[in-house]
Amino acid sequence: MYEKITNYINAVKSQITVKRFIMLACALLLIIGACQLIDGYLTARGNYQRALERLEQTQNELNRSRRLNQELKLVIERSTSLNRQAGDRIARIEDYQRREGEGLNRLEEYQQETGRRVGESLGSNNRASELIGESLRIIERIESGTKEQPKN
Repeated sequence: MYEKITNYINAVKSQITVKRFIMLACALLLIIGACQLIDGYLTARGNYQRALERLEQTQNELNRSRRLNQELKLVIERSTSLNRQAGDRIARIEDYQRREGEGLNRLEEYQQETGRRVGESLGSNNRASELIGESLRIIERIESGTKEQPKN
């Protein structure tokens, strides 16, 4: 058995020459290089696919962002319009309140004037009452004086 193994090893040694060894080494290097190229290609292709997917996601997000920006712009324009309308309404309310205040001031002046006139009228009525009272007393004295004269 030992002889068989040594014969086999010697047969293999006799088959391996320098030329065959170089060719085997070149073939082995060629296979290793081809495997590395295939691995690099597959890695690059995977990276390319991931980059393409990220690019598509980014594009979708960009489109969504543009849509949201347009909606935001419309909301801002509407808000500006509503603020302008609110400002106009506030100005009208302030004008109304100013006019109402002026009306109340005029009303107070009219009430004061009416009160003064009523006071004057009451004073005149009181004076007229006093004068009528005095006139009645004078008439009574005159009547009592005329009644007393025939008796004299």
